[in-house]
Amino acid sequence: MSSRRVALLASVAVFCAVILTVLPNASAENIPVPPQELAALGMNATFHTDMTFDESMLRAASQAMPDEDRPIIAKLRSISVHTFRYSSPGLYDPAALAAIRAQFDADGWNHMVVKQPHPQVAAIPGPATDPDGAPTIAPPPPAPRDPMRTEVWVKMKHSNVDGIVLMVANERNVNLIVFDGTISPIDLLHLRGHFGIPRFHGDEFDQDNR
Repeated sequence: MSSRRVALLASVAVFCAVILTVLPNASAENIPVPPQELAALGMNATFHTDMTFDESMLRAASQAMPDEDRPIIAKLRSISVHTFRYSSPGLYDPAALAAIRAQFDADGWNHMVVKQPHPQVAAIPGPATDPDGAPTIAPPPPAPRDPMRTEVWVKMKHSNVDGIVLMVANERNVNLIVFDGTISPIDLLHLRGHFGIPRFHGDEFDQDNR
């Protein structure tokens, strides 16, 4: 990474830190996420923050971003970020996420999921024996992975995108990000790592047919 890009990313990080200090509990009035579900998610969280970048904040922050990302920011009216962290699995009710999904589905939002790369499956070794031919105790299997599930809802207005909601969650983390503007799902890939948006994996989207 070039020194110029490192400097730009550092500037964005400093800007975001200032916003978090000044507006730690900011929230947008037009957030489509039910407030009761946000409250339920925050009940047992060890870390929880809600913040909104309005249009003027986004324009200011875009000056420190790469040139190719500035047109994306110019199409946004706001970004609202809700972040929840938990000390162990099982500390939030999955029904809260199910209620959020149900609301968007009922309101006619287009639901997509990010295609995840498939990890290579390790070969299962045969039974091990000691030098005398006696079976040895096999090591315990590795702990199951807890991959992030990334979901996107798109709001259409007169055949144009007019809003996007991003949910990135696993058993210890929930991230809900609301984009008010005319960006596309592909634009989200350029915003990963900025404005509190997690660096979710995957570069393609699939229609969710659950």
